[in-house]
Amino acid sequence: MSTLLKHIRIPEDVCREIDKAVEKNNTDFSKEAIYRLKHYERPLTPGITAKVQDIVNKAEELVGEYAPKEIDKLKMESVELWDYLK
Repeated sequence: MSTLLKHIRIPEDVCREIDKAVEKNNTDFSKEAIYRLKHYERPLTPGITAKVQDIVNKAEELVGEYAPKEIDKLKMESVELWDYLK
């Protein structure tokens, strides 16, 4: 695969987000930026995140009493999704 060098301006907050993802995913800035560019057509939307939250709420209702730690993890993951959208 050939590559091209292009100069673009990226807002500082987006750069910080990418830097955090780079650290979390143990990758580099270019790979993370390319991944985001390739997957832009199917972005995480508030509607999708709301659906995930509905699923977490239903799971809590069904098994929360028997698996509280797992439900807490699911809740934290849904909060991370909301934070990502901000």
